[in-house]
Amino acid sequence: MKRILSAIILIPLTLLAVIYAPPICYLIGIGLLGTVCLYEYFGLIRALDIRIRPWFGYGVFWILLIILYQGRLPFLPILALVLIAAFISASWRRSLTVRDRTTGVMAEFFGILYITLCLFPALPIRFDFSLGLHWTLLALLVIWGGDTFALVVGKKIGKRPFAPVLSPNKTNEGALAGLLAGIGIAVALQQFLFTELPLGHVIAVSILLGIFGQLGDLAESMIKRAAGIKDSSRLIPGHGGVLDRMDSLLFAFPVLYGYLLLIYG
Repeated sequence: MKRILSAIILIPLTLLAVIYAPPICYLIGIGLLGTVCLYEYFGLIRALDIRIRPWFGYGVFWILLIILYQGRLPFLPILALVLIAAFISASWRRSLTVRDRTTGVMAEFFGILYITLCLFPALPIRFDFSLGLHWTLLALLVIWGGDTFALVVGKKIGKRPFAPVLSPNKTNEGALAGLLAGIGIAVALQQFLFTELPLGHVIAVSILLGIFGQLGDLAESMIKRAAGIKDSSRLIPGHGGVLDRMDSLLFAFPVLYGYLLLIYG
């Protein structure tokens, strides 16, 4: 029941934000969402007994997010400077062993890149393309629908494990059901709501989203499995943490953005 109630509240709020929020509010929303994801990621890293500096991660995340948004400063040189600053600041952590300093800076920088580079494409998908709103809504509904069908079918008839080491509860039957459901949802949306979108591209996108969405889920499951934690947090009743709900989308957004660049330029 908690899972259903949370979905009833959060899904309409998310859709309203996607439809009506202007770019700057969208950026702030992505930033807040990413900050919570980083917070939960750092919790998983602490469970691995890695000594990190969350304040460094949050600060760099927002700096990179703003630089990507305004698009005037060269991103790669700034990213290199951030990496250099991370190593220098880590070398000053004299209370820690060399091993702890090294693993800490590696975990911090990986988390920053993971959240920033995978989450930011949601903004240009929405605002840099004439049909960006349609593609964004399509991606959200395909991922949400696919996850739901994968969960239900996996529990009902799932027998063969999909990734037993990383996520023992996932099954081949559930994964296939999620993929097919995502394709069906995408085609239905194109036929009845988003008729301007080319059907061939819609089908191709739904397949890519289905595949990479499940890979994104497995990627976070790998971290949680290593940390020995079931959910990234208990922030969303019945669903776990924000990172648990965003893991599929974190892989889906950059894949969709790359595909749209290929077809629209």
